[in-house]
Amino acid sequence: MELKKPERAQTIKYYSDEKLQEIMCKFGVNREVVARNVDGMYFKRPTTIFYPNDIARLTERGAVSFHGSVERWRNPLLIDERNYDELRTGFDWVIDIDSGLGMEEANITACLIRNFIEKYNLKYILKFSGRRGFHFCVFWENFPAEEILDDKELRLLYPGLPKILSNYLREQIKEELWDKLVEHAGSIKELTKGEAIKDKNPFKYVEVEKDWSSRHLFRMPYSLHEKTGLASILIEPNKLEKFKVEDAKMENVVFKEIDTGGTDARKLIVDAYDWFERRKVKPKETQAPTLMESYKDRVEEGNFPPCIQKILEGIPDGRKRSVFTITTFLRSCNWPMLEVEKTVMDWGKKVGLKENYVRAQLIWHKKQNKRILPPNCSNGSFYRDIGICQQVPLCEKIKNPINFAIIKQSGGKKKRKRIKKRV
Repeated sequence: MELKKPERAQTIKYYSDEKLQEIMCKFGVNREVVARNVDGMYFKRPTTIFYPNDIARLTERGAVSFHGSVERWRNPLLIDERNYDELRTGFDWVIDIDSGLGMEEANITACLIRNFIEKYNLKYILKFSGRRGFHFCVFWENFPAEEILDDKELRLLYPGLPKILSNYLREQIKEELWDKLVEHAGSIKELTKGEAIKDKNPFKYVEVEKDWSSRHLFRMPYSLHEKTGLASILIEPNKLEKFKVEDAKMENVVFKEIDTGGTDARKLIVDAYDWFERRKVKPKETQAPTLMESYKDRVEEGNFPPCIQKILEGIPDGRKRSVFTITTFLRSCNWPMLEVEKTVMDWGKKVGLKENYVRAQLIWHKKQNKRILPPNCSNGSFYRDIGICQQVPLCEKIKNPINFAIIKQSGGKKKRKRIKKRV
């Protein structure tokens, strides 16, 4: 099929459809939305769209394609490099397939990714990229926003979390994708064009994006492609194998509403992080153990700092964050996991948290191979912001609540080791 840049009159007519304008405007809520002209140049950033007719207005100014941010923002117009974490309210996980071989190979890859995502029962859309690949968009609504991971709210784990998920996905499909590409080509020699290979790496031929940066943009659903004139149409996942590029021609596009609802990505996140932790390379030289790492005795409750005691008494605000705090604190106090579970479950009932939520948190902690410390005292969202930071003199000497407990239990003294001199 012959592909060429769309003419201005065609573009204006295409984007004049009111249903299309409403769909794109709704999808662009809380996103940075940036237009691009026929030469591939982006309009000024940051910008967004507020009303459906903003689409038509930008098209009159020369817009051909529209790109939305992977991240969700409180106010996209206020974005600058100093306030990303403050304004970010969430992010989607976008998987970009770009095939240097052709659409058939891109389709093979997309089918494997579809099967992977559906194994986790996630809500997503699948769309044609407009040129030589596909995009999957797993919505932020799938992610448990209230969760705390690596001592941070989930919304703050961008781009780290999407990178881990993408690398985990690549690893899970890598072997099967290689076999299918070789089968489709006829042989390894045909696939590699006779080039010598060091390993079986299918992503050399069909790339699956694994690195996202801050303020990353992707082509919005139904947006035209400025180089091909094709639309980034939605594809029903069960009809992916039957997709034809001709379906994306402007005159053939049928506009459908986009459901951005979500399910629950907890299992995917746990599996991806477990895989990520296992593949970490341990350093050859390790630092001397800290006070927390070297202390092996059980810390008794009477030695807990005021903030932890306040949490255990019961608090009205910050309860979900505090599940993370008290679980990591008690484990760092060398309490047996069974006792930690009972204490946290009883506390959860007392403060009115759902049992399933608390149990899911405990399951995640049990799976971690390394000890996770409670948040440092300087992390205001876990202590000061929820009104449990009640400083006493010892607090001035420590950075983490567990330090307080160990020092108090040790009578305020750190154990000193005898050093024998060698003669």
